[in-house]
Amino acid sequence: MSKYRVLALDGGGSWALIQAMALIDQYGGDATGHEVLREFDMAAANSGGSVVLGCLVENMKLGDILAFFLSEEKRKSVFVEKLHLPSTPKYVAADKLKGLLAALPQRGSWFLPEAARDIRVASTGQPIHLLITSFDYDRNKGRFFRSKSASGAAWGDGDPAQVRLADAIHASSDAPVLFFDKPAQFPSEPGKRYWDGGISGCNNPVLAAVTEAVVLGHAPDRIAALSIGTGTVCLPLSPADPPPAVFYAPREKSCYLHDVKKLAGAIVDDPPDAASFIAHVLTGGPPGLPAPVDSRIVRMNPMVSPVRNSAGEWDLPDGLHAGAFQKLANLAMDAVAQADVDAIQLLASLWLQDFVRNQPIRMDADLKKELGQDLYGEAMTAWRAVSR
Repeated sequence: MSKYRVLALDGGGSWALIQAMALIDQYGGDATGHEVLREFDMAAANSGGSVVLGCLVENMKLGDILAFFLSEEKRKSVFVEKLHLPSTPKYVAADKLKGLLAALPQRGSWFLPEAARDIRVASTGQPIHLLITSFDYDRNKGRFFRSKSASGAAWGDGDPAQVRLADAIHASSDAPVLFFDKPAQFPSEPGKRYWDGGISGCNNPVLAAVTEAVVLGHAPDRIAALSIGTGTVCLPLSPADPPPAVFYAPREKSCYLHDVKKLAGAIVDDPPDAASFIAHVLTGGPPGLPAPVDSRIVRMNPMVSPVRNSAGEWDLPDGLHAGAFQKLANLAMDAVAQADVDAIQLLASLWLQDFVRNQPIRMDADLKKELGQDLYGEAMTAWRAVSR
């Protein structure tokens, strides 16, 4: 029985350029989106990751996808600033849809089932299954936009979405409170409103994707998932106040406005981190895998995190000075300014060279890996092993 391969792409705004760089490292900058997608049976995405997925479905070259995120003009076509600045939220939701349609001129206006129909999986000849996550603003529940049915007598109905590809991405990428001013709306579902899929706990959509694969009838121990993130900040707690170095997490003061901002940002924090481990458990854990691979879930995600030096003390990763590290640790996910995007690109480059830590599936309280891979190179080796 062949493996059922899943590609899962996290949300994270402009930080999704990390996903483009990881795919370029694996397939080359001239590889097209369809060439990549044909290596997977399912592709699931949220928010910024859904923009990357849309570009893959559009059949853009990977190098051109990266160029989209590196272009300030292109970024500002999606993150369209409100006129009365400074303000929170900062961006106009309705203009985002216009930018997405312009970025995806071939398939952005195609309905989701149609957009996936001719992208045939290399191993089976079947159309790829697309899954884009969102949150239904009026019904207060998660919403999955899928390209084909995921239904069954034991599972209920999971109908394909009759919305355009750009509409599903628009719904998935509408981060509220801090970023976009209104819920996403579009003509293919008049009257319905959506927030970012991170609100439903799916900023890392790997758990949703693995669950969908089981619903589709695939044995959990035959599922292999490549989960590519958009960077995460993981700092040890400070032993003093103020912190003795930039790589310690400060003890923040609680107040109403700070807590509202913290809550709004939590959609990209613990639920997505937990998703990888829960998906690991769902797929059966390590039994049956070749050592040293310990999971059918392979997580690739750079961490803005210190490393232990030869004396066992926390230190900056090679290639990141204190100012660059602090900038990345405090950088918002929209990251429209060119200097901010340059900083993200540097982080991704160092990660791909194994100078910056990769996020394991699980760490202990001291940030020590318990499960998964500490380095990108190790994760690549693991993916080759579990996806065969």
